[in-house]
Amino acid sequence: MSFPPPDKNTIIDLLPQNLSQANKETLKQFRFAALLYDPVMKYFVRPRIHRADPARHTGIWQDLIGSVRKAKIFDLACGTGGLIACLDKDNDYTGLDLSYEMLKKAANRVRKKGFARCRLIRANAEEQIFPDGSFDLVMTDTALHMIPDWQAAIMAAARSLVPQGVFTGAVPVLGLDKDFDKGWQKFSRRPQFHALTTDDLQEACQANTLDFTSIATNGGMLYFRAYKKER
Repeated sequence: MSFPPPDKNTIIDLLPQNLSQANKETLKQFRFAALLYDPVMKYFVRPRIHRADPARHTGIWQDLIGSVRKAKIFDLACGTGGLIACLDKDNDYTGLDLSYEMLKKAANRVRKKGFARCRLIRANAEEQIFPDGSFDLVMTDTALHMIPDWQAAIMAAARSLVPQGVFTGAVPVLGLDKDFDKGWQKFSRRPQFHALTTDDLQEACQANTLDFTSIATNGGMLYFRAYKKER
């Protein structure tokens, strides 16, 4: 599948015109949040809202993806590209996000990493824009709970994987940490957040022929891996 050439910021813009109202609201939110997103996540959201240790978060991701080499990797809802630091530069990296401002931050990380091949795409994670079997690994960090149709995003991710490919992610879920659960009940009343559970994720993965396994927890964060079954 061919895409248009990237712009001056090395971003390929495939954002559809017919975004849902929920996605339009998300887009507006991150237009202003991009500048301070990383420090806010590290020093406020991660420890105080998710009740998770930021250093442990990075360590778990390093264990999940740090040994991957020469693979085609899709970073779903990549944001500012926080997972890039955990990846080997020999990989073929594709990052996708709804927010252009967040992708500009990711572009700086991509340039510093020096991937064997890379591309950054502005698009809707709920829609499949890649052919079936395009990637060996799809990863997503602290994003599914903010994607309006998160089940559609998992479906698109599953279809884009090769057989025996891996879908791995980190998501704040209810049922792991009492302090997180108490605080998240308030946040999840807002339309841009979902109050997901481990069962929700497992069911969505199984519906898309993904064999789901819980790998670790960190406060209210769940880290999972799901292998694509051969039909």
